[in-house]
Amino acid sequence: MLALSRRGSRSRVWLRDKLWSDRPEEQASASLRQALLEIRKSLGPARDLVRADKLTVWLDLDRVELDINQATASESACDQLLEGMDVRDPEFEEWLTLERQNWQTRVQRDREGGDARYLERPSDLALSGDLSPFGQYQRAGTDVLVRGAREETTSFDATPLRPVLMRLQPPQVIGLGDKGRIVALRLQTLLTRSLSETLGIGVADLSFDTHSAPGIEADPSPANLLPITVKMRLTFEGDAVLAQAVIRRRSDGVHIWSGEQLASRFAVRCGSMSELHPIITQIVDQVGQYLLSPWVEDSSCAGADLIHAIDSIFRLSRDDLARAERLLDRCIRQSPDGAAFAWQAFIRTFQVGQRFSMADAGITEEARDLSRRALELDPANPVSLALVGHVHSFLFAEYERASHLFEKAIHLNPAQPLGWDLYAMLHCFTGQPTKAVAISNWVRQLVTHSRYKYYFDTTRCVSAALAGDYAAAIAAGEEALMERPQFNSVLRYLAASHAHANHTHEAQNYLMRLQAIEPDVSISALRESRYPLLGTEGGQLLIEGLVKAGIRSQ
Repeated sequence: MLALSRRGSRSRVWLRDKLWSDRPEEQASASLRQALLEIRKSLGPARDLVRADKLTVWLDLDRVELDINQATASESACDQLLEGMDVRDPEFEEWLTLERQNWQTRVQRDREGGDARYLERPSDLALSGDLSPFGQYQRAGTDVLVRGAREETTSFDATPLRPVLMRLQPPQVIGLGDKGRIVALRLQTLLTRSLSETLGIGVADLSFDTHSAPGIEADPSPANLLPITVKMRLTFEGDAVLAQAVIRRRSDGVHIWSGEQLASRFAVRCGSMSELHPIITQIVDQVGQYLLSPWVEDSSCAGADLIHAIDSIFRLSRDDLARAERLLDRCIRQSPDGAAFAWQAFIRTFQVGQRFSMADAGITEEARDLSRRALELDPANPVSLALVGHVHSFLFAEYERASHLFEKAIHLNPAQPLGWDLYAMLHCFTGQPTKAVAISNWVRQLVTHSRYKYYFDTTRCVSAALAGDYAAAIAAGEEALMERPQFNSVLRYLAASHAHANHTHEAQNYLMRLQAIEPDVSISALRESRYPLLGTEGGQLLIEGLVKAGIRSQ
């Protein structure tokens, strides 16, 4: 239940647990509509900031601007951060306490003149969503990196950035003897590769040291060595295998994250590691999230532009794609890398798929050149292979070539979810949505805790819609929209799926949201963009659903 009251000029909102647990959907929707009216009334002239559909309320972020300079002008402002917002959740209160402490630290740094990142261009800082210490890139004009108290422009080429480095501790094995240790070392090798391939960081796996190298932990760590380390433990007990992982600070050993994954002991003994792969993706996601967090020190993460570029790509907006390109350009100028070229090529598929750009000869040729350079520089990186495979399938309709690249990527690293996800999309393009559904369901297990789960939910929505499973498509699509409410690719399939399910009101609502983002959207516009799956049976279902929802033919 959503309720609102006012104290003076301040509004307080309570979001109580289990919104839909004890009431029919119609009654819940009525309560949500009433709450929405109250919220809009309290906002006065700014009431149009709040948008809503049947089950979701969100803000129009294009009309929201944050002035961080004013917010951090005093320590008392830090104490007032989100004052009046009461979610009645212990986890929220813990997060809020920590966030207020973080802002107090930033204010202190500003006073001492040691952190200029928060002193300039507050609107750009807010719009980018990037408060990380890797540097703030302005959205307009010349790319500028604010690092410490100085600004650097393109003259940085003279001083190459150092890669981010990380150490892994040897795994611990309980039970199964030498066979168990072999399993653990194979899993550790997969983790080492995944961290390097996905995040672009250098990894030192201490499992290969028969004894501690002199001074390896006692020496003053280089500035680009992360202050965290990862350790895994495998326990073989009965008919199960429990894989556990912790990320902890090297300085004091404090755990900052832990996770676990259960697998069949029989399957693992027979050589199948797939049930343990989700723990790998969890670790990679957590390390990536740590690298993107605002409290990581600049000096320990110099040169991690690739990580921020990837994060910008998956924000899915036009401006964020442009920012990602600037970051990738910087990576390439510093040190040409196959992964950077592959991500640049991948951006072209987003630009065309979301109709930011048309699939003309220029963008197609550019994507082909970027793909070629990516494979020349890094022909054995599973992430690069998967990205280039998607370019070949989406933009060039070279499905056999794409299939070869995907299969090679999955063979090299079967724990890499992006390879499986894009392989599922290839099956959508080639009229095999049932296989795509099976693959996307496996990806769902790999990315349960991923910060980009909404992106993988999109593939699950697409494949289910093309296969005619509209209930699954709606569930996956609406889950994705909770994180990215303006992702037009999802809106297309939700409008069509609701129409096929005879949910007329919902279909029209999603179509209206799609038209607000793509005012010229029509069946002919989709055909002109050469959307690759329209010629399949599933593509015909998409068109029929959109027509039923009320889309224009031209």
